[in-house]
Amino acid sequence: MSDFTSITLEMNTGSNASPTWTNVLGANKELRWFTSNSAGLSTASASWPYATRPGSTSGVDYAYAYTADATGLGVLGSAGTPTAWSNANYLQARWNWDAVGTFASAPITTAYPTTAHGSITRGDGSILGGHASDTGATARSYLKANAFGRVVSAGAPAAAPSNDAVGTDGTTGSVSPTAGANWLTNYQGLQGDNDYITFPSTPAATTADQWNILLRLFMGPNMNTGTHTPVVSLKYTFV
Repeated sequence: MSDFTSITLEMNTGSNASPTWTNVLGANKELRWFTSNSAGLSTASASWPYATRPGSTSGVDYAYAYTADATGLGVLGSAGTPTAWSNANYLQARWNWDAVGTFASAPITTAYPTTAHGSITRGDGSILGGHASDTGATARSYLKANAFGRVVSAGAPAAAPSNDAVGTDGTTGSVSPTAGANWLTNYQGLQGDNDYITFPSTPAATTADQWNILLRLFMGPNMNTGTHTPVVSLKYTFV
């Protein structure tokens, strides 16, 4: 059997009540964050504004879905500027795969420093490595995620996770939502092969479907300065 020909990360550029799913995975497509809704929808990647490190760990509240280098949409912005993060906006993001491939095991969602999918040093101050003073005594990623316990064909989410994300969220290794209409109780830090989320089962073969997730980014006073470009990833085996 063959691998999938299309697996995309989609962000909701409509509303929670009426979602519009926009692909941000591919050439010149990006998911970007900023501390306000003023970064603009036509800002080239090289000109993306810098954010000032906060005095304490705090969320980066606004997400932008760019479909080309200088063509953006607000996440949960009804095709306008983005809406500030709210855990109640549970239709924020999802993985979408085609009907060509067959999973050989349960897929995982995580993030890597680059497309090389290299290892991450816990506590090094990078966006994924985290820092013990900002993200917990066991340093977690500044990038958090939640995930739903079933694919959309079995029923899309109809309610938000019980707990909002916080900067110290994370569990070493793999966590999985309970199978069915369930979110994780707490968010998980996405830290490559260190910390990640595993789907609770192996999805059906050669069947197009989607898996809902939520993505929440934090910054802290001990985060390294520079340009951070983590790669949100769906990791899987196929037959």
